[in-house]
Amino acid sequence: MYPHPYPHPSGFKKLHQVAYFYMPASDERPAELIQILNCDRTYIHVPMREEDVTLDAFFVRDMTEAEIQNFSGSQTWQIFVHWDELYEDHVRFKVSGKVMSELEQLKQKFPLPEGMAA
Repeated sequence: MYPHPYPHPSGFKKLHQVAYFYMPASDERPAELIQILNCDRTYIHVPMREEDVTLDAFFVRDMTEAEIQNFSGSQTWQIFVHWDELYEDHVRFKVSGKVMSELEQLKQKFPLPEGMAA
């Protein structure tokens, strides 16, 4: 991964923001949730085989201290195909209960396949 090329306006190289994007399902793949750490914009361009897609962020939050320590060097994309995976990641990186609750309310609007039963 490479450092993001656009510096923060105040001179910092990153904003310590996390943005969430939803990629709807297609014939070839299931729906995906894209989480970008150190994100500096509210939209992304995703190259696709058929046609490139522009996605708008549906949620933006500040990074946690644990995320800053682990991902402060560069912009990092994480792709989740189940909400449970995102939840586990957020518990590991100490995302606040308030943020988790707000994301929980968005699950119906941005459906992902159900996680596998244990």
